[in-house]
Amino acid sequence: MDIKTVSYQCPNCTAPLEYDNASGMFKCIFCDGAFSEQQIQTIFKNNEQMSLDADEPELTEEQRQMEEFTGSSALYNCPNCGAGVVCDTLTASTRCHFCHTPVILSGRVSGEFKPDLIIPFSTTKEQAESKFQEYLKGKFLLPRRFKEELKIMGISALYVPYWLKSGTLKAFAEAEGRKVHTWRTKNTVYTNTKIYKLQRIADLTFVRVPCDGSRRISDELMESIEPFDYSGIRKFSMSYLSGCAAEKYDVSPENAQIRIDERIKQAANEVLLKDMSGYTSLKLQNSDSEYKNQMCAYALLPVWFLNYNYKGVDYSFAMNGQTGTMFGRLPISRLKTFLYGSSVFLIALTILTLIGGLFSAA
Repeated sequence: MDIKTVSYQCPNCTAPLEYDNASGMFKCIFCDGAFSEQQIQTIFKNNEQMSLDADEPELTEEQRQMEEFTGSSALYNCPNCGAGVVCDTLTASTRCHFCHTPVILSGRVSGEFKPDLIIPFSTTKEQAESKFQEYLKGKFLLPRRFKEELKIMGISALYVPYWLKSGTLKAFAEAEGRKVHTWRTKNTVYTNTKIYKLQRIADLTFVRVPCDGSRRISDELMESIEPFDYSGIRKFSMSYLSGCAAEKYDVSPENAQIRIDERIKQAANEVLLKDMSGYTSLKLQNSDSEYKNQMCAYALLPVWFLNYNYKGVDYSFAMNGQTGTMFGRLPISRLKTFLYGSSVFLIALTILTLIGGLFSAA
């Protein structure tokens, strides 16, 4: 198996460089040198140019990036859950970010999996661990020994594959609006209801509506840690995967667009219904949309994952690696739930008994 190794090395001591989430710089783990993305790209391009044969035709920027991606990325397959993990070729071995099984190097990644965009991590592992511990505080229904048995080492950074759709559309919505007026004359109550047929048509623009590109990751889990701040999005570079890993997408852009279109239609309906103000009630009866233009981009977005098993049940916990938004399921102690429910019932029964006694005394 022939895998070309392309590494990002420190210009000072030639040691490997890793991307530092906190500073946004590429740091050397030996001499503590720090370099910006532009510096690294310039150095890498110069070194690459020096190694080219003078007779070779000059590559375009797109061809150069594609060659860089296929040459410097390696694919690991999990024998347990089948996840495909993309790493740089300096990674000798790693574990699956979903089930933590040791994964096996299976070859290089084809150019079709090269992302267009990426949002780098802006939070560190220490911050993710601290945030998770804060999240556990006050959760009195957790099993008593849960915190002791939880392996916090399970927290890992993963770039999740996303499809981002942008474009414009003409949206149509038809609804029934009702205006209800009620008044009383002596002992008679009158109600007047006016029914309106409402229609709205609008040209709307949508920008980077997301859908995760992994079947193993719950859409509910990923949508719960949205939104990502797209002001931090950058053109993809392999340098961001230095010391990190990414999940290889297994949801086609065609299938992802089904979910994205649902989200766009729902958002369009909300916009049009919001414009139908001044009614007692509104009921959507019909809606449609027609895309004028659309485009789809493949991006890697940063997520901290904690997958763990507690008493035979798998739990997933995720944190947005850019904004810090968190979501996940936690185990609940049946005993504590029973005791809590019993306590609430006894308190309510006591209050009702006291109230009944007061009325009896009166």
